[in-house]
Amino acid sequence: MAPDLSSLDTVSACDAGTEIELRHPVTNQGLGVFITVVGRDSVIFREYLRERVNDDLRRASLAKRRGKDEEIPTVEQGEQRGIELLTVCTLAWRWGDSPVFPFQKKGFPIEELAFNVPNVKRVYTELPAARKQVDEAIGDLANFMAG
Repeated sequence: MAPDLSSLDTVSACDAGTEIELRHPVTNQGLGVFITVVGRDSVIFREYLRERVNDDLRRASLAKRRGKDEEIPTVEQGEQRGIELLTVCTLAWRWGDSPVFPFQKKGFPIEELAFNVPNVKRVYTELPAARKQVDEAIGDLANFMAG
């Protein structure tokens, strides 16, 4: 009997995406806010990385041809790239049955954010705990290969 090598097709599984529930960072209790993402082996994820690496290589090559030192990225630039990657890998979000994100910072009322690129970047920039959970979910193949 031949082995089932379809189980190695992580690209299709990651392209299909998965929905994760955000959890409280201390209690691990589900918060009823769900984000749909593609995984690390998805076409979207890999194309984004290829574009960024190719851009970096072109810049380095151009600097070398001009006799200049290669520009070293800052921590802030690296963080922004990470947020951009998570943003392109995010397909949707919802709060209960509503397609909004209940954005809230301490002492402020809830803002119901529609799903769009600026709002996704805002959530990942201003809520590091949400960003971390999404980043971990995208990197965990088990989220996409279960079943």
